[in-house]
Amino acid sequence: MTRTPVTPPRVPRLPVALLTLVVMGALSAAPPLQDAATGQAVPFARLGQSLGYLFGAPLFGIWDAMSLLTVSQHYAVLITLILLYLARRVHADRVLRREIAADPAAAAEIPRRALTGMRIWIQLGGAVGALIALLAFYAAAVFLPRPMVAIRLDDPDLLAVDFHSHTNRSHDGWARFTAARNRAWHEGGGFHAAYITDHYTWDGVDDAAPANPDRAGERTVMLSGMEVRLRNRHINLLGDRERYLFALDGTRHHLDPDSIAAARERGAPPVTMLYTIPGPLDQVVPLGPGSPAGVVGIELSDGAPRGLEQVKAERAEILALADGMDLAVVAGSNLHGWGRTAAAWSVMRVPGWRDMPPGELGRAIEEVLHRDRRRAATVVERRMPYHHGGRVGIALTLPWLLWEHFRMMTVAERGSWIAWITIFILLHAAWHGLKARAIARHREAADRP
Repeated sequence: MTRTPVTPPRVPRLPVALLTLVVMGALSAAPPLQDAATGQAVPFARLGQSLGYLFGAPLFGIWDAMSLLTVSQHYAVLITLILLYLARRVHADRVLRREIAADPAAAAEIPRRALTGMRIWIQLGGAVGALIALLAFYAAAVFLPRPMVAIRLDDPDLLAVDFHSHTNRSHDGWARFTAARNRAWHEGGGFHAAYITDHYTWDGVDDAAPANPDRAGERTVMLSGMEVRLRNRHINLLGDRERYLFALDGTRHHLDPDSIAAARERGAPPVTMLYTIPGPLDQVVPLGPGSPAGVVGIELSDGAPRGLEQVKAERAEILALADGMDLAVVAGSNLHGWGRTAAAWSVMRVPGWRDMPPGELGRAIEEVLHRDRRRAATVVERRMPYHHGGRVGIALTLPWLLWEHFRMMTVAERGSWIAWITIFILLHAAWHGLKARAIARHREAADRP
């Protein structure tokens, strides 16, 4: 009796392609962090990745990359995936038709109308399944708890700050995103301090204050802020609420610039306000002798998709504005409770900040903002590809993003990718071997008299 030969398993193409990208990315490696103003690498900062993050690096890294896309890039990725899906379904339909044509006897037993209906249902079922899978993948990136990538600063006098975040006390915040969860998010991202700037309320600040440490170096400090409207534009107020309450209307939605000016004439200390993005750049009024109700800084990074869109598209204009008006450039996560990815950090030099109590740290940060203005902070951001408005760049978002992602991976991330790819190939080979042997045994049994 002749033994049926077992065909060797074919190495799947996708893992091989991914492994090739991992290796090629290493040969053309790029730093994952950059100075948002200059685009240059930052020698004083690096990314920290926990063992939990490295264990799931292939998945977590892709979710991070998705979280850093602008609105137009999200659309480009979606359209590209749809086109790739359609191309695959067309190919699968052609294969099905060839298989039917190769067996005329079987095809003759099935009415043509039934064949057409079968193909339609296959296409509809595949489309619905693909859509559900895509939505589930996005939802998992937004809602599932997972390890975060954190910034690590080598100089103990450097401080990583988030100037714009929210809790469930904001009308548009996630209902479960408490002040405690806000702090945990910032600790996961390596922030030493973060301002809670809920819309029109300090309730989130009051929720967070009791858990602040005695000394700032012990854990992430949550500082006082609030997001309001000034001249009908969104700004963030920093510091003690008593400096602003008198100038707010009854709803706390609007800040009156004339009241701020009158208070300054009476000897009140200057206010500390930051211009938030998205927003029109021609409405920025800097703090100065003739404008006591002006801002001392402007966001050069805003973590929301619309904010990322504007700061990337108008980065040169924002920097020119900051240089001309001597404004600090800062980063704000614009966090509302969704996602686990920090887009950027405001890095400031505040000597001795680790020994300061929270109130003193807040005053020290404001002092640096007022004293140094344009030189007060460096915005360190995750380096991501951007199209600068070019149609080709937008259309190529998905392949460009993948290539840049593989270039920016750390050595440990590459090790995680190689390990998971190897495991997949081995499992695939083992499964193929089991299946082939089962088929061979079935054929041998069928051949026995």
